[in-house]
Amino acid sequence: MKSVHLVCSPELIMLLSRSLEHEGYVISGKHSTLHSFISGFSSKEVDPSSIVIMEGGAGLGTPVKAADIISFMTLIRKYLKHTRLIVQLDPALQTDIEFIRTLVNMNIHDLQFTTEFQGDDLLNWIKEKKTTRDYYHILGKKKGLFASFKGSSRAASDAAVEEAPSAPPRPVESLTRPQPVAGSRTVADAANRKPSVAPRSSAGSTPPRPGPPARKETPSLAEAETLESLEQSIPVEEESTPAASTRILGSNVPLVIAVCGVGGEEDVGAAAFLLAAGLAELGWKPLVCGDDRPEISSLEQIVFKGEKEDSVSTMFEYEGVTFYRRGYSWDISELLASEFTHIILWVDIHRERKGTSGLELWWNSQIPILVGNGAMWKYELLKEKLNTLNPFERKRCRLLLENGHQEVLQMLKKDFAEIQTTLMPAHQDPLYPDKAAVEWVMKLLTVQKKLFRKQTLLWGIVGTVLFVTLLLIGIGFSFVPESR
Repeated sequence: MKSVHLVCSPELIMLLSRSLEHEGYVISGKHSTLHSFISGFSSKEVDPSSIVIMEGGAGLGTPVKAADIISFMTLIRKYLKHTRLIVQLDPALQTDIEFIRTLVNMNIHDLQFTTEFQGDDLLNWIKEKKTTRDYYHILGKKKGLFASFKGSSRAASDAAVEEAPSAPPRPVESLTRPQPVAGSRTVADAANRKPSVAPRSSAGSTPPRPGPPARKETPSLAEAETLESLEQSIPVEEESTPAASTRILGSNVPLVIAVCGVGGEEDVGAAAFLLAAGLAELGWKPLVCGDDRPEISSLEQIVFKGEKEDSVSTMFEYEGVTFYRRGYSWDISELLASEFTHIILWVDIHRERKGTSGLELWWNSQIPILVGNGAMWKYELLKEKLNTLNPFERKRCRLLLENGHQEVLQMLKKDFAEIQTTLMPAHQDPLYPDKAAVEWVMKLLTVQKKLFRKQTLLWGIVGTVLFVTLLLIGIGFSFVPESR
């Protein structure tokens, strides 16, 4: 028997509870606001195995603020990592692509954009479980863009007919549509339902940045204290908050940058490390995640050299950049609840990956980056690969050229005017970028140098306190009368 947890206004709780119980569902919990729901984590009032149905802004005022809803969902997903969340949202948010992309990245797929519904609609929401595929039309992707490595042969052939490349000299494997292997599956598209009655309201508020990602450790006293102090970190409503469309840096959710190679043979690691090191040099806090990357293992050996192997930490820091360790698997929904400002995913869209595919992770990132070889003698191969992308796909991603030349850059701008292409700067070691490389990162990601780093600010405060203390001591000695 399936249990359901309701987070909505008291009137709706009364109506919805009756409808759900009549259909055989068990109501495991009820909260009238998002604040009280988050507070319920510390008192174990929330059952992680239940389906949670919530208003996007329960207990908050209007208008709806996308960035604030994301903040609440980030906190909720941090402690309910695998719970199915069905979220009712204002229809105005249906056109906010980056808002939807962020929620989908958190594995929150059951989004219902309506302010009115009946009990029957609620039951359909529960039965019709959504996936990432249900948002392809909203995110602007054509059918077959995320063709699974084990997808349907029929779907692949349809995609080939609809989006055939412009007559290449020889067959080229699609860059974003890998060829499927044997086996098939069907995916049911969820229908957009017309609402009925029961008017509702929704909105949000602004929280501070959430804490670091949960690690593979058993719940400890520190975690319990964190849960008990959640009420202090729960967002409070403010008069104005920047819209989600303007959310770039320093916000409540890290900026996700995904880097992959055009042909699978490029030095993608150098690009990922250069971006991360540049961000660290500018005062930001980046995290690099890669699947089974020996380069990350080499750095790990340097960090733990001469020390006993650490079997607890999932991450390590090197030259201001945090890396996810090679032997541990990471989950993007957990990372989105972290304290990092930027998450750099080093993925391979040409290989199978356990869990979410590399292609889907790459395309769903805020900044998808391709790394290609800019040598003149490889230009035709690069052109063939880019021809497998449609204009919308080329416009959204950014292309970095290693070993590139100005002539190749000019040819690309002529053949593919919509794609943002830039030459990677020369570097001796990507983890130690020079001034020119740091400026290149600033321009590529449109970031600025942080005025105060956290560590520098801390030392400044300590120095100021020490100086004032010594000054007061000196003044005190000056007033002490001389002994006779």
